[in-house]
Amino acid sequence: MINECPKLQLYSWYKWNNRLDYPLRKYPGVYCISITEKKNLIGSDVDWGDVVYIGMTNSRGGLQSRWRQFQDSISGKYGHSGGNTVFNDLGHHDTWHFQLYVAAMGIKVNTTNPTADDYRKMGMVAYLEYETFARYHEAVGGHPKYNKR
Repeated sequence: MINECPKLQLYSWYKWNNRLDYPLRKYPGVYCISITEKKNLIGSDVDWGDVVYIGMTNSRGGLQSRWRQFQDSISGKYGHSGGNTVFNDLGHHDTWHFQLYVAAMGIKVNTTNPTADDYRKMGMVAYLEYETFARYHEAVGGHPKYNKR
C-alpha cells in the first residue's frame, strides 16, 4: 500500500519536437508547457514565469497521448482544451516564430489492468496537478495564460 504522495519533481524542459525523448512519456503524469520567442529552455529547470499551460493525464496512452492531442489542437484540429486556447491565440503551429517546450513528471502506473495501488497512484497524479497549480500561484500569482480556471 502506498502511504505518501511523491514530491512534485518536474524534469527539465524538452523542446516540443523532442518530447518523446522523455523517459516516462508512456505513463500518466503532469506537465507544463512554455512558449517563448527568445529563450532556449532545453535542459533547464522549470521557472514558473515561463509556464503558459499546466496539464495532466491519467489516460492509458499516458503523457505522449495527451501531448499528441495538444499537437493536434495547435495544428487546427479541435480536441485539447489548452491546445484549442493556444490555437485561438497564436494560430496554426506551423506559422509560429515561437519555440514550444514541455516539462513533465510521469508516474509509473499500470492503466491497462490497474491494482488498488495503481488507482492510488492515479489519484496522486490528480493531486500533483493541483500542487503544480499551487506552486505556480505562489511564484507568479493567478493561473497560467492558457489555463481556463
